Amino acid sequence: MRIFTILLFIAVPFLSWSQEEDAPYLKNPVLPQFSILNTDSTSWFTHRDIRSGFPVMIMLFSPDCEHCQDQIEILLKNMGKLKNTEIIMSTFQPIYKMKDFCNQYKLAKYSNVHVGRDVKYFFGPYYRIRYSPFIAIYNKDRKLVRVFEGGAKIDKLLEALNN
Repeated sequence: MRIFTILLFIAVPFLSWSQEEDAPYLKNPVLPQFSILNTDSTSWFTHRDIRSGFPVMIMLFSPDCEHCQDQIEILLKNMGKLKNTEIIMSTFQPIYKMKDFCNQYKLAKYSNVHVGRDVKYFFGPYYRIRYSPFIAIYNKDRKLVRVFEGGAKIDKLLEALNN
């Protein structure tokens, strides 16, 4: 009985995790307050650093994820169409993997792309991430427009961004 009780306490949070209707981002559909550690490992990028008046795309990714790599390639091929979008990319993976990813895709050359490590593990529980990449689109007024789990085609992203 004791083992069952322990297993129950361990399993309950994971069972409730899958209930998307309880996800914090749905309860308050505005851009959340967050901070991610920049690739320099010393400074932070926060919600306050996002340029106002532009839509925001938050992309949660893993540098090792093939779907995430495919998604960033789609974004990079369409950066001309995304130049007026603030793109926040966050991972929970170690800094060295994040840096390698940034270097591989030359992300530093895009002033509207901000990549950081979610050292506080905020985004996973906030969005109840199940599939990578996870993308949340917010309009210029910082209100949630749409989320995409497992990535999205560029036409769907542009449609949400222009909404």
